[in-house]
Amino acid sequence: MQNIAEQALTEAVLAALEKKVGSALKTHRTSMQEALEGFDIEKLGVRLPDGTKVASIVGVNPDPTPVVADEDALIEWVSQHAPDEIVTRTVVVTEIRPAYRTALFDEMTKRKAPETVTGDGEILEVPGIKMREGTRSHQVRFEDGDTGRDLVAAAWAAGDLSHLAELRALTGGGQ
Repeated sequence: MQNIAEQALTEAVLAALEKKVGSALKTHRTSMQEALEGFDIEKLGVRLPDGTKVASIVGVNPDPTPVVADEDALIEWVSQHAPDEIVTRTVVVTEIRPAYRTALFDEMTKRKAPETVTGDGEILEVPGIKMREGTRSHQVRFEDGDTGRDLVAAAWAAGDLSHLAELRALTGGGQ
């Protein structure tokens, strides 16, 4: 077991590295996203220098999500089409019950449009809503759960990733 001084030093080092690595990752993710879009790549295998596949970079295309653009128009629409979902408080605030708003927004998200379908199949446009496009991004999916992570860590520890300039910069040029 480490003594308290070693534990404190370890925590301070990990906290410093976490901030430095987090900042470097944020910068790199932006650059990586630009490269993926520039080459029109949806999925890319990630391999160690020895050829072992450790992960995949996968494009993420988020669905548009509804955003209230006109609260009064939305309340008026819900008053007409689902009056039981309207709550009027003593302070004279008229609002939509949160559970109904969530269900309505979930349906609009699935339909990718500011519309809903009535019980008899009629499609109704919901006023006061606009769809906001999500920001395209990507994610790293490691192979076999933590196996890919473990292989990357082992390659780092063995010095097999020393050719990557951004990683050298994190440690001041060394391992």
